[in-house]
Amino acid sequence: MPRAKKSTQEAGPSSGKRKAPSKRSSKQPATYDDTKFETEDAWLAYKHDISRQTILPERRVLTSDFANELLGHVIARNQWESFVATPRVAYVEIVKEFYANIHENLDNPDHPQYRQVYVRGQYIPFSPMEILRYYGLEDMEADIFQATHTDPHEVATSLCHGIDHWPEGSSTLDYRSLLPQVRTLDKMVSANLLPTSHTSTVTMERARLLHWLQTKALHLGNYIFCNIWHIRNNRRCLAFPSLITGICALNGIDLSQEITTVKRTMQIDRIGIRSSELHIARKLDHGTQDPLGGQDISAGVSGPALDDPMPEDPPPPATEPTLASISHDWHASHAALEAQIREIRETQVHWIEVRRREHEVLSAQMTQLLSFFSLYPPPPPNDWDAQYTLTLEIFIFYFYFYFFFVFLSLH
Repeated sequence: MPRAKKSTQEAGPSSGKRKAPSKRSSKQPATYDDTKFETEDAWLAYKHDISRQTILPERRVLTSDFANELLGHVIARNQWESFVATPRVAYVEIVKEFYANIHENLDNPDHPQYRQVYVRGQYIPFSPMEILRYYGLEDMEADIFQATHTDPHEVATSLCHGIDHWPEGSSTLDYRSLLPQVRTLDKMVSANLLPTSHTSTVTMERARLLHWLQTKALHLGNYIFCNIWHIRNNRRCLAFPSLITGICALNGIDLSQEITTVKRTMQIDRIGIRSSELHIARKLDHGTQDPLGGQDISAGVSGPALDDPMPEDPPPPATEPTLASISHDWHASHAALEAQIREIRETQVHWIEVRRREHEVLSAQMTQLLSFFSLYPPPPPNDWDAQYTLTLEIFIFYFYFYFFFVFLSLH
């Protein structure tokens, strides 16, 4: 049941957080937690759909591996070094509640909550400029991406080798038909711009985005804003969890009590791409399907894989590797492994902190339980042996107490 709200003015990127109205008619008690959900419709969307959705996390790109390739040129042209850096820790409940509370008038300038989303009892600004602010990017002059304004035959010609038209009767391209540098760019696109669980085929939407990025700049704020709006309306896999968590943190949302984090995935580097391409080749050769259904979250339903055989990749040049190239590959691999070790260490530190908070919560609950029954004085907070001994004694006491009443009831 929607709650009456006070009218508010448009919130810009620097307008900060805004408290949401919390008064509710006494005749209509809340049937949901109104500190987490703006309306009952948002709660029902979360309960029946969004809570079950898969979250696709962002991935770091090791830019040093691709400095002289198409992916490196795209990152440099758009100044996306911060966008492809290591994503921050994201929290599952914050992300799902955010998507549940995205309302249909989010982009309606006449609505009181224009470009604002209800999160944990307050409205936070959410707009293209707010996305750029999170990544530390300036607003740049760039054409708005128009997915439907590019001829598919032109797209296929620019992305693939040996193809001069889009395959007839198919809505996808075979990943193996892409040029090698386009395949590398697709790894970043399918993880950070148009997240998908299915990378063995390339949908029309993703192919047009790859074609656009080859030569043009992309307004990152507008694109991600529209993408998140599209995800909410079409109930696809949830994306951009680190971005959403970061915007909430920037606007004062308390994240200190959050426990469940979004599982991170490996960074995009030279070693990972080789491994991924081998996996995709095996999957296509054996005709296996993606367990998550193989759909782009911002595109229509993916069509079947191409039935016609695609041309093989061109053979590598018949030249012997030089000592310099071997040394460069070794240093790149070493740097990639060091980055992965750093990421694992950061994850370990995070989980140690999570377990410490969990232990503090359980200790506080145990102290409250002992105080309520007044059986024993609460033990010192750091005396673990005393706490565990007391817990065991209470358990044994109630165990015998229960069976004593069972014995009485039988006689």
